[in-house]
Amino acid sequence: MSHYHPEYDELITYLLKIMPEMPSGFPDLLISHLSDPIIYHSDTLVLKPGQTAILAYWPVKGYTRSYRLYKPEKDRELWKQKTIDISMPGKATLAEDSFMNQQPADFYMVIEQGSTMISFGYDSFIEMGRAMPEVYMLANRILATAKKDQQEQKEMSNMMRLEGYQAFLDYFDRKVESFVYQMHIASFIGMSPESLSRIRTAGGFRDEHLRK
Repeated sequence: MSHYHPEYDELITYLLKIMPEMPSGFPDLLISHLSDPIIYHSDTLVLKPGQTAILAYWPVKGYTRSYRLYKPEKDRELWKQKTIDISMPGKATLAEDSFMNQQPADFYMVIEQGSTMISFGYDSFIEMGRAMPEVYMLANRILATAKKDQQEQKEMSNMMRLEGYQAFLDYFDRKVESFVYQMHIASFIGMSPESLSRIRTAGGFRDEHLRK
């Protein structure tokens, strides 16, 4: 059983905002299944293709990033990463189908260096659902919220080509630059690192947040 941490309050507030009608005993039940906040001092791979996700995460700070590997046409000897998702600040993050349906993932997920995460296990999800069936309803609402966020991210990626890098920073919070390398941000947006570098230079973006 976890000790109580003040960081749990933000998670509970987030979940009750999604489903205010949760039973009064929900916070205490949830806290008993949460990990202590964990600081990740290096990029940490937490899911890879063929594995099923056994943990969901609440970001105290920082981000998770999901990606797939590919070989560019011009250089088939070297694998490169295509970022397909960057977690939203202030929202629970999970590999939806892999965690909820226990389907093997077809992508990698990494917790970015410097992040602090609280984790919640799949076994705990099942145990809580048996004790409090409303937990399953809450999970469905979280998934619906995640799908909405994914659609917004797709629209935002298209918008980037028109409105620039500032749109990305406004969407994710400027602090994202402290956790996610520029080359991975560039691949998420759909441009080369060199193009993003030129955009940042031309736009006068400062470098105090950049991950070095």
